[in-house]
Amino acid sequence: MQKGIRRLGVFFIALTLVLVVNLSYLQVWGQKGLLENPANTRRLVEEYGIARGRIITSDGLVLAESVPAPGPFAYLRRYHQGALFSHVLGYDSPQFGRTGLEESYNDQLLGRKPPRSWVEEMTSDVREGNDIYLTLDAEVQSAAAKYLGSRKGAVVAMNPKTGAVLAMYSWPTFDPQALVTQDKDADGTPLADKAMRSYSQDTGSPLLNRAAAGLYTPGSVFKVVTGSAGLEAGLPASTVFDCPGVWEVGGSRVTNYGSPPRSFGRIDMETALTHSVNTYFAQLAVKMGAPALVKCAEAFGLNSVPPLDLPGVSASRIPPAGKMDAVLLAWSGVGQGEVLLTPLQLCLMGCAVANGGRIMVPHLLKEVRKGEAILDRYDASVWRTPISAETAAEMLKMMVSVVEEGTGTQAAISRVTVAGKTGTAEVEGKPPHAWFLGVAPAENPTVVVAVVVENSGGGGGSVAAPIAREVIRAALR
Repeated sequence: MQKGIRRLGVFFIALTLVLVVNLSYLQVWGQKGLLENPANTRRLVEEYGIARGRIITSDGLVLAESVPAPGPFAYLRRYHQGALFSHVLGYDSPQFGRTGLEESYNDQLLGRKPPRSWVEEMTSDVREGNDIYLTLDAEVQSAAAKYLGSRKGAVVAMNPKTGAVLAMYSWPTFDPQALVTQDKDADGTPLADKAMRSYSQDTGSPLLNRAAAGLYTPGSVFKVVTGSAGLEAGLPASTVFDCPGVWEVGGSRVTNYGSPPRSFGRIDMETALTHSVNTYFAQLAVKMGAPALVKCAEAFGLNSVPPLDLPGVSASRIPPAGKMDAVLLAWSGVGQGEVLLTPLQLCLMGCAVANGGRIMVPHLLKEVRKGEAILDRYDASVWRTPISAETAAEMLKMMVSVVEEGTGTQAAISRVTVAGKTGTAEVEGKPPHAWFLGVAPAENPTVVVAVVVENSGGGGGSVAAPIAREVIRAALR
């Protein structure tokens, strides 16, 4: 009898220990997983019971705020500018979760960050979040949208001295409000579900942020990297190559533009960059070798994800040096082959040229505020230094020639010295992509703009350069 009671006692003690361990696990280690479980509607009701902070541009335009709503969620998001900032803002939706800055700064918008004192944590019941002020400039963003228009592509504008993103626009775009609404149609189908289905099935991929995640063959804008790599490898701007219309290499050939391909004779790097001569930069790449080209490209940030405070940023790509034969190396030197860039990465490359060889960490956050009190502020810092100040100055000087007398004349602005580089990237079976990289004012750069227009059917100088010109003009006002 006593033995049976003893066994029963041991059983209940063991059961109690199991319960204690399980509860401890759920409350300590498993808490985060339970809170983030989509099936946990209590978490949703709790979070949507907080008035999220506003998201505001650097020039004071309110982009997003929470407003009272009927139903189980006390507050829902309202996006005042429609599709203009959608790829940067993302959305905050009970059905589809969060994307963009709504995801990146969720804790700040809910008032969970910056950290509060333990007394505040224990005694205060947060019902209102913190406001996020951005580096984005509404006028520059509007110019990007206006001049890109209804053409697939993207525009990125940055301050090279600080890394602040002034504009980031991608088209096609979407209306974040359509993904937040809790309204239903006459059949009882949630309108947000219909909108998401429409966006997801759209062959134009309106949910894709082409500016930060779109990967494109860059064409001749990549010559900024090839030229910089040559200068860093000890091949000065005075280096001369004989540049026929067609240059034979490795049993293949590299050709210049024109029909027949234009021959330039013996020219130096500045002339080659000014007129975007493929056969010069192909020879320059082969002369310096694949390790030097890839090393410089990776120093600029290729094969790495740029540290922008936005989810879903893609890494630009260049093949490993060991996998490049002479043909691939030559074509890589002119921005074809297997090289792929995002518009963001191109803009960062331009920032290095504009900022004495240094690339600052790109960022969209300016400040976190509670009323008038500044709770947190972004501090500028260097991400990479891919080239020397001397190389940056030499490249900038050559890029001024591109705009003043070369392929980029349509980016010129009266009484402003603009530096730039055009690109027309060949795409198999489709019209080429049009690119432009612009820097201004060249004497003391405060804005760098990268533009891509997908399958434009025209060249970078005629299609992308005028867009960049107007965005630069807006940024310099």
